[in-house]
Amino acid sequence: MFILHFFKLNLLGIGMVVALVFQIHFAEAGERHQYTLGIFPYVSPAQLVKFHSPLRIKFEEVLGKPVSLVSAPSFKKFVKRTKLMKYDFILTAPHLGRLAEVRDKYQPIVHTSHKVQGLYLVPKESPIKSLSDLKGKTISSVGRAAIITQMAMEQLTEKGSKIGVDVNFVESKNFNSSMYAPLRGETDASMTGIVIWNKITKDAELKKKMRVVGETKVAPGFMIMAKEDVDKSVVTKVMKELSNFHNTNEGKAYVDATGFYELKVSAPDVMKKLDPYIQIFLRAKKDKNKKVSK
Repeated sequence: MFILHFFKLNLLGIGMVVALVFQIHFAEAGERHQYTLGIFPYVSPAQLVKFHSPLRIKFEEVLGKPVSLVSAPSFKKFVKRTKLMKYDFILTAPHLGRLAEVRDKYQPIVHTSHKVQGLYLVPKESPIKSLSDLKGKTISSVGRAAIITQMAMEQLTEKGSKIGVDVNFVESKNFNSSMYAPLRGETDASMTGIVIWNKITKDAELKKKMRVVGETKVAPGFMIMAKEDVDKSVVTKVMKELSNFHNTNEGKAYVDATGFYELKVSAPDVMKKLDPYIQIFLRAKKDKNKKVSK
């Protein structure tokens, strides 16, 4: 079983339930009573529970221990909690997985075989037809911590736009909120992930009201990782079971629902390709250290 606590935050002036918190217990002798599985908050808490409960159940089956499904109120807080080792296992965005490996010593287990890619969305009646039309416009996204935001900024810069001057990005709480921002009149365009748009978004009316005007390049899929102190034998067991999960009835239903396709053992070369997208976090650490030294 898992424990979910929700608390209210004011999001764009509307009180919404947006966060999951966790609870961890250990035996006096140090034996682990349960584990936590942290899911990065790319959609709403309710959707996280709906989509990833089958994965939690699989973890419990493999580990023989209760597993709590947990998250954080934002990408930034998820990154911070990962750094603080609040999660025994994580399912996270590709670049955040690489950051967890390099900075926080998390152990790669498997990655999803779908590709991460950002889509630019505008209302159907918008005069925006292509990426070049975004000059002088605002785009809602989930902040610079998201890889699709970084890829979009990189792409628009290559096309001659200055971020913050020619094009302004407005941060949203998650991809759901970001997608609807143009329809609410808050921004001219929005960014979302291709899996969310194609697989997760069930709102037919939304798709009738919006259209895609561009896409970013692709990145590797999501990463499932283990904290450094999780025993290697446990990691090996989880790796073996998860890499075959999509071949089971439960696993097939899970990867179909999430758009993950398959779970594959993480390869070092896949992880290293993500290094350019973790620099924003590493630079922030260096800048903080410089200020302290002064």
